[in-house]
Amino acid sequence: MTENNNETAVAQALGQLTGELRVMHQSLTAAIEAIRADLHRSEDATREQMAQMESRLMKHIDDMGSRVGALEAADKSQAVDIAKNGALGGLVSGVITAVTIELIKRQMH
Repeated sequence: MTENNNETAVAQALGQLTGELRVMHQSLTAAIEAIRADLHRSEDATREQMAQMESRLMKHIDDMGSRVGALEAADKSQAVDIAKNGALGGLVSGVITAVTIELIKRQMH
């Protein structure tokens, strides 16, 4: 009978060990799934943050492009004004020179 009792005790111990291993396996599987879910949430949050940063960066780049465009337009406008003033100054200088030459001619005759 002791042999039967020993076999029964061994069988019960194996059954108990098998049950504990199943519980450990289920616990580890649940923990791994929780870690995977956490990693996916973290990756999603990181992607969202990167998209927001990219959007803000593109807005800043667009704003800078607008500012550069405005500065270039102002520069062209100033260049046109300088050219007009230069042409006007040249015209006035030419008129003064022509009048001076005519006055000198009249005084010589």
